[in-house]
Amino acid sequence: MYNFSYVTTEGIVKTVNQDALMIKIAKYKNHEILFSAVCDGMGGLYGGEKASSFVISGISEWFEKEYPAIIRSGGSVLEIRQSLDECLHRLNDDIIDNTEKGKAMGTTLTSLLIDPVLNITLTAHVGDTRLYKIFSDHLEIVTMDHSVVAEEVRRGIISEEQARTDKRQNQITNCIGVASKNRIYDFIIQQPETDCIYMICSDGFRKMITEDEISIYLSPDINTDNNSLKSNLEHLLGLNIQRKESDNITALALKYTKEADV
Repeated sequence: MYNFSYVTTEGIVKTVNQDALMIKIAKYKNHEILFSAVCDGMGGLYGGEKASSFVISGISEWFEKEYPAIIRSGGSVLEIRQSLDECLHRLNDDIIDNTEKGKAMGTTLTSLLIDPVLNITLTAHVGDTRLYKIFSDHLEIVTMDHSVVAEEVRRGIISEEQARTDKRQNQITNCIGVASKNRIYDFIIQQPETDCIYMICSDGFRKMITEDEISIYLSPDINTDNNSLKSNLEHLLGLNIQRKESDNITALALKYTKEADV
């Protein structure tokens, strides 16, 4: 079973929310399979909103139509990964083909699939949206940001502290859409965790708050149901707004409990 909640807002400056999110649960062999995602669109006032919504709609359709066929045929996690990768490439090409000439339109994506039947989680990722795993005593950032400042941090050119205030924070190096049909997406395969909170967020949710604040308010010890998750996500959203975050703000948090443990 799952507990989950989310927050999303256009924020204090923008008039359009170009973030999009999804949570879907399907039952198979007495198990619940969850698929969730957050996209952060870019490309003008409505271009980013179109791109993020298009990708969320596309991967939702993949989960409803293509994923069941794979698992019913006994498909492996590698087949699932390949199928989702092909879906993302189709969506990428469609966005490029349908973007008006002279304009750029694209979106980031971080998705999390939890399949108790195969006992796996599959993360698909591109851009600077993130997946966190928050434990009682620490947190882990599962994904790697595809951005100019993140790459410079990894290469030792600038520090983490310098990256926090770098004016190039919004310059990403990989996404779905914009101009290239030769995209490479990150896929991460792990086992499901029952002692953590999974949190997917757009960059607008995490820039004005600290990892310590995320750890405190999204600790699995205090987030035991949908209401507590909602309350604590809203508190962190409020901190972002108080600190004048100018971007759209979106976060989705969930906790997985094995059916046998219920």
